[in-house]
Amino acid sequence: MKIIFDTNVILSAILTQGLSSRVLDLCIDEHELFISSWIIDEVSDKLQNKFQFSDNDHKSVLAFLQNVFMFATPTGKIPDICSDKDDNNILHLAEYVKSDLIITGDKDLLSLKSYKTIRIINPRQYMEGYSQN
Repeated sequence: MKIIFDTNVILSAILTQGLSSRVLDLCIDEHELFISSWIIDEVSDKLQNKFQFSDNDHKSVLAFLQNVFMFATPTGKIPDICSDKDDNNILHLAEYVKSDLIITGDKDLLSLKSYKTIRIINPRQYMEGYSQN
């Protein structure tokens, strides 16, 4: 399965040892994970400016992302569906790589439930579905 992690879930996975971290660990082992420069830039900005990560910790996180995610550069028109225009970048990447799933904590994205053939769920929904398999 091809999966996109929204920035908020990536940050939660990095900052805590909670549900998002467990979901990311499971997905690394079982699925193809994709990331774009837009997501990397957003994660990087939040780590440096909001969470005050040291240069070494920041570099470690970026190296981790480069190791576990496949990088994609979406082309074509960015969708214009979400009220928060940044969220459209997540949909754009998902559509470009023909993702099966977006995992997010973003209420606006979650309210869509799906985009084209791509399901949009939160980490808990992933775990509930995963534990049934």
